[in-house]
Amino acid sequence: MASRRDSKIVKLTFTGEQAVPPVQVFSILKSKGVVVPGEVDALQALQGRNTYDVRFTSDVTRQKGVTLLSGVEGLTVTPYERSVWVTVIHVGLEVRQELVATVLGRFGAVKAIKMCSYAQAPGVLNGPRQVRIDLKQDIPSFLFIAGHKAHVRYPGQPRTCFRCGETGHEAKGCPKKSVGAAFVLGMIPLLAQAKLCAHSVGRRAMFFALVPPLMSL
Repeated sequence: MASRRDSKIVKLTFTGEQAVPPVQVFSILKSKGVVVPGEVDALQALQGRNTYDVRFTSDVTRQKGVTLLSGVEGLTVTPYERSVWVTVIHVGLEVRQELVATVLGRFGAVKAIKMCSYAQAPGVLNGPRQVRIDLKQDIPSFLFIAGHKAHVRYPGQPRTCFRCGETGHEAKGCPKKSVGAAFVLGMIPLLAQAKLCAHSVGRRAMFFALVPPLMSL
């Protein structure tokens, strides 16, 4: 079973080479007796070809939808469970596990964390971290952790633009060509005296929270 924070969300995977646009997904849902809108309130394309998340309005309508769609030829229906393994790469070896857990903890409850090792040498660590987390909200495809631009991946992760950080498009089609948004995490801002400054790097603007070193790495 795949993982997701919301039990009302179901993953739809269409097989075959022909592209399946959202309008066709709606048509299939309606043809099988799912009320759209009404019993479905969201449909989102995922990374990968012809894969969608569909969110039902309740657990009852989700169960109905899963039952009705399970017999559709060329369609795989996958209910989600809550917990997911998140893989984080491009984080320095010197960055402590506790800091990685603190950063990802903003998106859900962290249950476990480990650093991966080489298959050829199981006792030698290679840097990428794997974090088990109960997601409360989606994690962007990249985060800044202790100055490192870390790439984040997990099953069912929505597409996120590497240029602006928003969903619904990729970097090559980003409407914000001149401005990039950075997710600067791993630093804890002072709630009472938060100071912000903007640094321009080429044509991109990145905003950093200036805070004292509250956590040693």
